Amino acid sequence: MNNSISMTQFAATLADIIGIPAPADADGPISFVKQLLNTQGIDHAQKVLIYNPDAVGMWLFQKYTEWFAPVLAHTQMGIPVCTVLPSVTPVCFGTMYTGVEPAVHGIQKYEKYVLLQESLFDLLGRSGLRTAVVAVHNSSMAILFGGREIDYYIMPYDEQVNDKAEELIAGNSYDVVIVYNQEYDDVMHRTSPESEQALAALRHHIAAFDRLCRACKEGWGGSDTLICWATDHGIHTNADGHGTHGDDLEDDLNVMHFFGAWKGKKTGTECLQGRSSHE
Repeated sequence: MNNSISMTQFAATLADIIGIPAPADADGPISFVKQLLNTQGIDHAQKVLIYNPDAVGMWLFQKYTEWFAPVLAHTQMGIPVCTVLPSVTPVCFGTMYTGVEPAVHGIQKYEKYVLLQESLFDLLGRSGLRTAVVAVHNSSMAILFGGREIDYYIMPYDEQVNDKAEELIAGNSYDVVIVYNQEYDDVMHRTSPESEQALAALRHHIAAFDRLCRACKEGWGGSDTLICWATDHGIHTNADGHGTHGDDLEDDLNVMHFFGAWKGKKTGTECLQGRSSHE
C-alpha cells in the first residue's frame, strides 16, 4: 500500500515553514509540519538544513530502525511519503523541489538538465535568503536547479560535500543549506540493497546527518531552526540480485521524511538587535 502523503507537497511545506511563497502550481503543504514549529514556539524557521540522502527507502527504516536512532534523536516528526513515477533520482528530486508531477516539470525518465519549472530555489533566491546547495559533481541536485540566485558548492563525493556543508554551517553565513549524498545508491546498485557495503553506506548517511545536525546546534544555536531528512525514492532487488529502483512498487515509492525544530537561544545582544532581517 502506497503512502497517502505525496512528494508533491514537500516544496510548499518547506516554503510554509520558511515563510516564503510556494512554487507556482505546487501542491499544498503538509499542514501538521508547520504545527511542529508552533509547538516549539516558532513562527517561521530562520535557519534550515535539508539533508537529501539518495535512495533510502522506507523499508530500510522499518527493518533497521535502531540504526536511525541519531536521526530520531534530532527530529520530532517522521512522515511517510509516496514519491512519484518513474521513481528515479532526477524525476523525484524534480518533483520534491518544484511541487509538481513529472509531466509538469518535464523530467519523466532518467535524464538531467536544468529545470525551467519554478522551484523552491527560485523563491529562496528572490526572497533574499542566503541559500547554499552542496552536492556531488554531476548529480541531479548539482544540475537540475542550476542558474538560480543561490550559491552552489559542487564537490567530488559525499565526504567533501559533508566537510563543506559543516564549514558553511559553522560559518553561519547561510540561512538555508541543502546537502546531497549518494553513496548508498551507488553501492546498492553495484551490489545489493542489503550487502555489507551498502548497509555501511546507509550508516554513513545517518552519521553524516547526525554530524550536520550537531553543527547546526553549535553554529545556529541563536536561531529558530528546522532540520529535515528527505530522501528521493526507495529501492528493491532485481532478478540479478542487484539493487535497483524506478518501478511502481511500494519498496520504490514509499520513503520516510523526518523533521526537527528548535527555538534559538537568544543572547542579550541578539535580543536587542531583534529578529533576522529576512523575516
